[in-house]
Amino acid sequence: MQIALNQLKPNPQNVRTVKANNLDTLIASIKSRDLLHNLVVKKNGVGYIVIDGNRRYEALMKIHGKNSTEMIPCKVIDDNETEVGVMANMLREGMHPLDESEAISKVMADGEMTYDALAVNWGQTSKWVKQRVAFADLSDKVKAAFRNNEFGIGIAQLFTNVNQDTMDRLYDDCNGHFDYDDLQRMIGQVRILRSEVIIPEKHKLFKSIDFDGDLFTDAQYVANMAQYMPLAVQFIEEKQKYYKKLYRECVVIDTYPQEVKGLLKNKDQVYEHEIKSQEIDRKDIDVVIMAVPVKGIFYVYKYRSKIDMSKKELAAIENGEIPELTLADMSNPQLDLTNDMFYQYLRKELWEGDRIKYQSWVQSSGSHFTLALACNAITPQYHDDKHMNDTVEHYTNIKYERTGDTFDYFTTLWQEMSDYTKEHKCNSLMFFIRKQEHELAAILRKAVISCMDRSQTFKANKEIYNLSIAKNWFQPTEEWLNKYKITQLRLLANKIKCDLQPTDGKKLVMEKIIKAFENGAEFDPIRFLEEV
Repeated sequence: MQIALNQLKPNPQNVRTVKANNLDTLIASIKSRDLLHNLVVKKNGVGYIVIDGNRRYEALMKIHGKNSTEMIPCKVIDDNETEVGVMANMLREGMHPLDESEAISKVMADGEMTYDALAVNWGQTSKWVKQRVAFADLSDKVKAAFRNNEFGIGIAQLFTNVNQDTMDRLYDDCNGHFDYDDLQRMIGQVRILRSEVIIPEKHKLFKSIDFDGDLFTDAQYVANMAQYMPLAVQFIEEKQKYYKKLYRECVVIDTYPQEVKGLLKNKDQVYEHEIKSQEIDRKDIDVVIMAVPVKGIFYVYKYRSKIDMSKKELAAIENGEIPELTLADMSNPQLDLTNDMFYQYLRKELWEGDRIKYQSWVQSSGSHFTLALACNAITPQYHDDKHMNDTVEHYTNIKYERTGDTFDYFTTLWQEMSDYTKEHKCNSLMFFIRKQEHELAAILRKAVISCMDRSQTFKANKEIYNLSIAKNWFQPTEEWLNKYKITQLRLLANKIKCDLQPTDGKKLVMEKIIKAFENGAEFDPIRFLEEV
């Protein structure tokens, strides 16, 4: 697919934080042989975000300019952009292990992807993937040193064997000299603090633990780790037996739950207050204990099956036990996502200006109206004079503090102004004075729009601009859809005439809905909420 360069944007969450070199070489290569590999992009509002190929994108911007309409060969995807970005970068220029670690953690956060699947996709071993995930738990101090090349990957792996406080203590003790054997010996001699013991002080096993302190602080440490570890294991086993009696199942792991293959598939985390307030049957809940005694880690997680939840909810609705949810029953985060999507759509339409239809009371001259907006913006809402201290109702309280995407407009304007002043040896005011009135009005209009927040933009459109809203402006994301329950998703699917099967799960329903919107389905949540 060919896409104009000015419709492409760099990925704000680009997984590569260690900048690549040799951009000049890449520019020369593109000039001589054209673009050898397509950019991988993902739809974002009216434009596209570059998921893979940010260096090539930067080179193209240098060659053609930011506002170029040069058509660029691209591949449009809907896949997980973080995984694609990591994978493609690994296959070309090497990434820092911490970049790989953080990106892999994001890919695995929902529990859908396993170590083995990632390893196969990227041509690596499962052990390699697990090692990269472990780096995500390094302390900030150790991560910074690793990035600054104070030590290599071998030393970094040693640090993952202890908790973050101990990492920082060992890092300071090394005093800038990181010898593998010395650090390994220091880790073997690590003792954990009394406060990091996973056994509660009131527990009977705690009395069997011996502690000692040092001569310079009040801190107490476990005196004998060989004595402590069997006690910690016994405590964990007792907890597992306890939870197995109360709940459906209980498993013990020594890493984060999402990093265990298949453990969280179709699971939703619940909390104790939800169990009590919603009267959830504890026999419908699975418990996961994460325990690493040497690091002072002991966490208890509780999960419900999404499949069981959906079946019980549908049955309760059919029996009249609970009211049926409607499409208007959005959570606050989902409402915020909806309003933000509409805000970005309105900003883009107002920015272009060619579809604006002012209300009848607005003078027909766009220049006149824009100048009036500017005067309104620079006049304060109230006056310091004691005889004039009444608050004035402003159209908007706009200050010249830009927010949101301005499509590089003001960067280009500044560059034009800079070039002009150098060429004509004058100040910036002369640059603007020598422009036509309609040009100044256009600049001011964009300045006003760029400073409008979400509520101001909504108010402006309703009271003044009166845009003709495109019927297909709303293109729901997976994040937005996932905040609906399965019953609401089925309502939406029926509304847009999406073909569903009774056995379709939530993920499949979302995929079908997204596909339907891509094929022209229409739903306006803003108008729908207003009507409701």
